[in-house]
Amino acid sequence: MRMGPRFLSVFLLFSLPAAFAQSSFNGRCQVTSTPIQVRYEGLTERFGDIVLVCSGAAPGTMLTGNVTLYFPVAITNRIDANSQTRDAVLSVDTGSGFAPSSIAGLVAQNSISFNGLSFAAPTGSINLKVSGVRGAVSNLGKIPQTQVVASISSPLLVNQASVIVGYTAGGLTATLYSTGITCYGSPAPATSPFALSDLLAAGTGFASTRLTEGFASAFETRQPGSDNGVRVLVKYSGFPANSHLYIPDAVAGSDALVPTAGGDLDAPPAVGQYVPGSNTLVLVRVNGADSTGAGGYAVFPPQGSGPQLLNSVSEVPLTNGSGYAVYEVADANPSVMESAQFPTFFVIPNVTSPAIASESVSLAPVSGAGTASATAPIVRFIANNPPTDCSALADCNAKYFPKLFVDANSIQIGAIANSKTMTTQPGYIPIRNASGGLLAWSVILSYQTGSGWLFVDYSSGLNNGSVRVWSDATNLGPGTYQATVTINAGSAGSQTIPLTLTVAPAPPPPPPPPAVTVSQVLNAATLAQTPLVAGSLATVMGSHLSGKSVSVTFDGAPATLLYNSDTQINLQVPVSLSGKTQSSLVVTADGSSSAPVMVMLAPAWPAIFANGVLNGDNSVNGPGAPTKAADVLQIFATGIPSGVTVAAQIGDQKNLVPVYSGDAPGLTGVQQVNVAVPSGLGAAASLILCATPPGGQAYCSTGYQLVLR
Repeated sequence: MRMGPRFLSVFLLFSLPAAFAQSSFNGRCQVTSTPIQVRYEGLTERFGDIVLVCSGAAPGTMLTGNVTLYFPVAITNRIDANSQTRDAVLSVDTGSGFAPSSIAGLVAQNSISFNGLSFAAPTGSINLKVSGVRGAVSNLGKIPQTQVVASISSPLLVNQASVIVGYTAGGLTATLYSTGITCYGSPAPATSPFALSDLLAAGTGFASTRLTEGFASAFETRQPGSDNGVRVLVKYSGFPANSHLYIPDAVAGSDALVPTAGGDLDAPPAVGQYVPGSNTLVLVRVNGADSTGAGGYAVFPPQGSGPQLLNSVSEVPLTNGSGYAVYEVADANPSVMESAQFPTFFVIPNVTSPAIASESVSLAPVSGAGTASATAPIVRFIANNPPTDCSALADCNAKYFPKLFVDANSIQIGAIANSKTMTTQPGYIPIRNASGGLLAWSVILSYQTGSGWLFVDYSSGLNNGSVRVWSDATNLGPGTYQATVTINAGSAGSQTIPLTLTVAPAPPPPPPPPAVTVSQVLNAATLAQTPLVAGSLATVMGSHLSGKSVSVTFDGAPATLLYNSDTQINLQVPVSLSGKTQSSLVVTADGSSSAPVMVMLAPAWPAIFANGVLNGDNSVNGPGAPTKAADVLQIFATGIPSGVTVAAQIGDQKNLVPVYSGDAPGLTGVQQVNVAVPSGLGAAASLILCATPPGGQAYCSTGYQLVLR
């Protein structure tokens, strides 16, 4: 078993001729290094310097031979037509300090050689330093804190056989709308051209992107010999065809005088202010870069002796709703981990329905050149989707980030074996965003028994919504089937809901007539086929429903019968069914039972009785007896259990609070709601009652037509 940290081995070998092996230089060498952090996304990461401090040899001794470094990843320094590089340097110190030698490095895949060494050691001491070697660290995978170790083999006497020259870490983390930007009608400022401050003042829609370096110095400015500093490639897609996107030309980072901010993350909206030469993070837009983020030229930040306002913006060119932009690090503090955020404004006129666009970011230029090259840019990176930066900035639970809340613990549904009809009642999964931002979610179905017998009405959505789950029992026999429904919202959370499907056996053939037959189970107030509520009134329609002994059971629990005839039974649903979503109803008359009928149950389902609204003078509201403003109506309904919150709507007046809501005195299964008639209504208005169980969704009645005067 391998123990300890993973090592990136870098072998430093001295390939020396016989003359060197017989050299009189017989001193000892102290090997040291300068380990640095390298980006695991990088293709041209510079390793730390390796220094050999050698002393104790006879004065005038010559050190001759070749020096070769071997890596487990490709060397990616800039090379010429002869595969030689000048940006990896062998320096020599014979007593006056290190000076670069004239020896070029010869690159061959994973090795770099400095050939033809011939240096005198006047005092018997000589020091060597190898610096500027670059490698394709991304070949090692995205594994943080991998040690980069140089292993040394040499005829020289050294104090240690290996040194650490680097540690891997992610170079970029981010907060962005990778799964959806809601594109709605959004105005442009009234005057043109406009600046960042004009867009903020006009209320133009935007979505912010936050970029955070994975470690201090990961956001590297352009260095001598490099083609560019670290860049970030921002890609957009899915915008409506008439969209126009605008982003700042320069972005002031978290440690600037005034950081740039749109206002939807951790800072108030602000135009950035940057002090030139302050060594604070500033990103500048790159004009003319290609789709990999290479080429072009950076728009340098304003120059001057005092704070400079970063107020200019430019449009992102879009083709079929897609486009890209490139930023480059123009200034940074290599000793501090910094972040920057910028708003992407979208001007979209004439939107008929919301569109969902997406965004991605990556360190750039993005390249597939994983070996030394004469033309590929330095620095360069592989394409990589960065992880979230909320952990680094300690704001994962901030109110401006979305948070998934699913109001369902388990789902029970039923079906009839080998039935061509779907589930008698669907399962409901209410979904909402319990915080800020945009919540993008998707639905994942997993089966523990069988497969393919579940389906949903929506497989994905944004922010608040509801998912209904059905089953298809066409090919299922009787039994119990298990599955899970997972609502996945990425970093905003995930919840898995267990689901049980109970498939009942197909009903037996009907007995010979006369047979007790149930044709409909209706709401007693409206005579409509709706879900029933425990304790509410229902009407059973059918044939041969009368007899000397008549009973109705729900899952074996007896109902209270209020009326029965050969074709109709009025009853009160057993209170014991509270919490169930369905029940099997059976009518028994003189020992003959009906086929079981699966009925839907709901936590609440308000239904107003016909002629069930009394005016303030106790007259039945109707054409000959209208009501008026300030009258207190007495509304008689069923399907409103105790413990729910009741509200009324009359006409366009919503959320009317009842004067009284509770059981109707002396009337089994009937509830009474008293509510005052608001002013400002016409001659007629629709009355609706809504009941909301604790922590659940609202259930509302159909409209009852009121007559007013």
